[in-house]
Amino acid sequence: MAHADPISRVHPKIAGPDGKPLFIDSVALGPRAAKKAVLIITGGAAASAAMTALLQGGVVLPKDAKLVLVHAFDPFSFAGTSQSDPDWSLAMVRAVATEDLARVTDLTVPTLGVPLEGLTGVLASRLSRAQLAFKQIVAKTDLKTLRKIATDELSRF
Repeated sequence: MAHADPISRVHPKIAGPDGKPLFIDSVALGPRAAKKAVLIITGGAAASAAMTALLQGGVVLPKDAKLVLVHAFDPFSFAGTSQSDPDWSLAMVRAVATEDLARVTDLTVPTLGVPLEGLTGVLASRLSRAQLAFKQIVAKTDLKTLRKIATDELSRF
């Protein structure tokens, strides 16, 4: 498995209904200087479970490519609250782009259970020199399907 850089980003002001912190987690696999990348963003529990299983099963990356996974784009839905903060979620994707994708010139972004509204603008502004491709995937994606999506997108490189 490639080297992994995990980061948990906690919401600074809002907690879940149980009083516990709300997080968006991300992990970057592959070289920091990679020019090509796949950024998978999940929003629902089924897609997030598939993402976790994908990591547990290992991922083989082509040379000069990286895979970045963002789990729980909307942590409020995971916590079972109707509260939301889409601006914070987008700010966290902006941070991922800055920290993990700064050198990328070719990026594919499959999203599972996450609306593209806002994402395209955030990533285009952060990665202005990159060629971007967005793909919305059915939210109820299983491990086999997610592995195929990741493998197919990475095989383009």
